[in-house]
Amino acid sequence: MKELEKYKEALMYLVLIIIIAVFCFKQIQPKVMATISIFGQVKEQTNAAEQISQQLSIAKQKAERKKKLRMLDDMTKKIYQPNGAATDSESTFALLLDDVIEITRKNHIKTHSIQSTLDPEEDPFIKGDKAHFSANKLDMKMISDYTDFKGFLEDLYKYPYLLNVNSIEVFPYSKNKRILLINLTITLYANKSAEETAEAENGENKENKENKEERPEGE
Repeated sequence: MKELEKYKEALMYLVLIIIIAVFCFKQIQPKVMATISIFGQVKEQTNAAEQISQQLSIAKQKAERKKKLRMLDDMTKKIYQPNGAATDSESTFALLLDDVIEITRKNHIKTHSIQSTLDPEEDPFIKGDKAHFSANKLDMKMISDYTDFKGFLEDLYKYPYLLNVNSIEVFPYSKNKRILLINLTITLYANKSAEETAEAENGENKENKENKEERPEGE
């Protein structure tokens, strides 16, 4: 009987433990499920945040690319195309030279002299395609102060047509260091008119033909 009572007590303890465990599980289960649900929501929100971040990164890259393209487009200058009024290179560059002189006057720069060289042989445009492009190198000697010369260079940079600043030499005036003696070389560019292009191409073809005829037969 004593052994039966022991087994009975053990069975009662076991039943009590099971009842407590079931009770605790029922109490804890909603919290566990809620925690699992919260973790699921956090994971979904994290994934959504990552997707949004990726989309924002892509959008930012596209915006930066467009910005760079706009900047490149703004920085790309066109080569001057003469209209019907200018039928040759000298007339075309007379108009562009007027623009340069106007920029010097606007910035209160005194121009001592301007030496012009039409289609200099060393210019890359002339070397590359003389039939379609003209160049005019200007060697300018000027007098200015620092502020006005800075404004002059800024206006040259803003000039809508392609030009090249070949060289700048600046020397302070011995009697007044605020005054600059300036040697500036720039090159202006223009597309040749259809008539000039046709004439140049005909000249090149004629020259090539003559050179071919002058070659010895064995070559």
